[in-house]
Amino acid sequence: MKQSGSVWPQHLLQWFWRVKRDLPWRNTEDPYAIWVSEVMLQQTQVKTVIPYYQKFLERFPTVRSLAEAELEEVLEMWRGLGYYSRARHLWEGARFVFEHFEGGVPENYESLLAIPGVGEYTAGAIASIAYHERVPAIDGNVNRVLARLIAWEEPTAKVKSRRVFREVLKEAQPGEYPGDFNQALMELGATVCTPKAARCGECPLEMECDAHRLGQESAFPVKHSQVRVTEAFRFTLMIRKGDRLLVKKRPASGLLANLWEFPGEEILKHDFHLFKDGKDCLTAAESGELYGKSEQAINNEFLRPGFWYDLYQRVVSDHSQDENMKKKLEKGLEVKGPIFYIFSHRRWEMYWVDLEWPDEISDIGLCWVSWEELKRMALPVAFQKLLEEPNRNYEG
Repeated sequence: MKQSGSVWPQHLLQWFWRVKRDLPWRNTEDPYAIWVSEVMLQQTQVKTVIPYYQKFLERFPTVRSLAEAELEEVLEMWRGLGYYSRARHLWEGARFVFEHFEGGVPENYESLLAIPGVGEYTAGAIASIAYHERVPAIDGNVNRVLARLIAWEEPTAKVKSRRVFREVLKEAQPGEYPGDFNQALMELGATVCTPKAARCGECPLEMECDAHRLGQESAFPVKHSQVRVTEAFRFTLMIRKGDRLLVKKRPASGLLANLWEFPGEEILKHDFHLFKDGKDCLTAAESGELYGKSEQAINNEFLRPGFWYDLYQRVVSDHSQDENMKKKLEKGLEVKGPIFYIFSHRRWEMYWVDLEWPDEISDIGLCWVSWEELKRMALPVAFQKLLEEPNRNYEG
């Protein structure tokens, strides 16, 4: 472990002041603006965040303006940035601050942690940058830098690793520039000590880095066991009436919570053998017959009109048009797809059908929207891709 007398914090700060990028959130000490930037930067590249950050603050310049807005408008402003739960948590946090702190962002680390959705990293970033409090702010970039700096031989996600890294930073963080120190570590991890290539010749900590001394930069951080990605089908009905499309809001919890989608259903691939002709359960013979088929044979199951008619009956509660739907499907339809969309722990293989609808559907969970309205709604990128050319892979 690095000793308290080390000069590496000074080398790091001098490097940061010389090369730091000119980013809009670095030109303010407004705790609210810093909060917004930190939330947007989670799992999103800087170049993508900048225009969203600027537009968001133009529309919601204060905690109060955000707290008084409708969640739907906040999600619309977030459209295209992805990971919409961040927007919802930010909005909920603003409402909490407005109610409990009279609209002012709390002025110390412990009070910031009381805000719903604000964790140790975000609280540390706000407290150190806006209020100059001597507290760490450890994100993925900082974890990587520290793991290489001290050649830490355990995965960074472990509780022990978190405790050790906080001890290292407690010794190293200067009292005079705690915010710059935290930003410098983040900057180093984002631009020099990167995941795939540690550019040691450009690093101000090269001579103090244990991983570099060992010649094993790529061995750190130590990898933890890989999280398995769940494979799922996502079947979707693109139901049109003139220039309008039928949409519904997703549940308030879980994947893509509170966002809009086209009616449809997710079926995990390892459960797909349980579905045939719309049945919720099969005989042993039927289950074995389908489960033993090749993937292409299984795919053929949802090329049949009966599959899509059963899907329609499950996701649309208004059955007044059942006969019309059945006739349409019996004439044959084009099943489009697949396109693939990857979430952090889930991969959708998406198929859909287009249907022109003659009458209104009366279903409390569904509504018709125009193309212009759709452009302004919080429609996840996964569903936006159904409006574009298929046969491409997208990641989010």
